[in-house]
Amino acid sequence: MKKIGLAILLLIQPVCAETRVYECAMSVAETKNGSISNVMRASYGAMVVDSGDQFYVVRDDRVLSSPTLIKRDGKYSGTAEDKFIYNKSGDFYGVHVKDASYLFDDCKEVG
Repeated sequence: MKKIGLAILLLIQPVCAETRVYECAMSVAETKNGSISNVMRASYGAMVVDSGDQFYVVRDDRVLSSPTLIKRDGKYSGTAEDKFIYNKSGDFYGVHVKDASYLFDDCKEVG
């Protein structure tokens, strides 16, 4: 229920860019020395709310919010106050921490 409330709240906020809501598959990977390994598909995915230069990931009761992302070479990236690194390229989203990456792909628009 919290996911629906958050998605509705994010949809009605005034934004210049068009906001899209996706249901995405999720993979978890180990990260070491800048390399991604041991990629495993999670048993269920997450909702991703994309407003152009920022996105939110909603999974269970957890919400991850990217900072305003900077566009470089057609890809968006940024580091949040929580030290998580967020990136976006097309319909692929990533959230990276010290030793793990959370990858969201196979996104289907639901709102």
